[in-house]
Amino acid sequence: MSIARYRYVLEASAFEAFIQLGEDEAGLLGSFFRWLAANPHAEGGGWHQDSSGRTNFASLCGPFIVVHWPDHAVREVRIVQIIRD
Repeated sequence: MSIARYRYVLEASAFEAFIQLGEDEAGLLGSFFRWLAANPHAEGGGWHQDSSGRTNFASLCGPFIVVHWPDHAVREVRIVQIIRD
């Protein structure tokens, strides 16, 4: 039996940051988002609780910090924020 793969979803602030990037940086992050979707239990190098009490993980990807959390109920990795480190 094959386990269904997750998909990644960019929240509005992450999407706004993403569309401002050049082709190389966007490609790097796109690859990382696909990796997160394939590895939804990845916890990153740090974490914090958001205002709803949900654990958000912070992962390094090149010069960026990607804030994300897995929504296991709908098989998505939510990309909340992209910060240039």
